[in-house]
Amino acid sequence: MSWIAKLMESQQWPGLQLNSNLPGRGRGIKATKPFVVNEVLCDYSGELLLHKEGCQKYENMPEGSMGFMFEFRHRGMRFWLDATTEKPGFGRLLNHSRCHANVSTSLSFTF
Repeated sequence: MSWIAKLMESQQWPGLQLNSNLPGRGRGIKATKPFVVNEVLCDYSGELLLHKEGCQKYENMPEGSMGFMFEFRHRGMRFWLDATTEKPGFGRLLNHSRCHANVSTSLSFTF
């Protein structure tokens, strides 16, 4: 088992701490150590949807809903990863600025 698979199974991601009661925000993740460029922070798990399915689901979300959907491209195709259903993990709670992003994604799965 790879080191990433072990971390995914245990959900013990070094340098990340769950904050369960952020005033006005609910839950979130806090970095407890500096991270270097290209370092893996955690996994983002969810239901894999084809692009059309993901767009329909995203458009039909209730007004004001948080939604935890992530759109991405892989091998020239577009997909969505829907983490709306709560599962153990930190990925769905990570957030970054669209204007000044400080994290990026890396795909490490097979179809």
